[in-house]
Amino acid sequence: MNSVNRRPGVDISIIGHTDTVGTAVKNRELALTRARTTADLLTAGGLKALTISIESHGESNLLVKTPDETPEPRNRRVEITVR
Repeated sequence: MNSVNRRPGVDISIIGHTDTVGTAVKNRELALTRARTTADLLTAGGLKALTISIESHGESNLLVKTPDETPEPRNRRVEITVR
């Protein structure tokens, strides 16, 4: 986190993802909660950013392609991009 805080005018993008278990609507909500929680943890830990954008891809951007209702831990993730 120190290396990010040393950069001027940092923009952070946080995107939440889920697997395909459950409805698409619930997975969008879950992924958004996951992204918001990550942002809260980072800022509580001292992250300083000009902007932090938070969004949800739910089950629409799978890391590992699976059929519906398939539990896949690698799809339950948060992507953080520092610009």
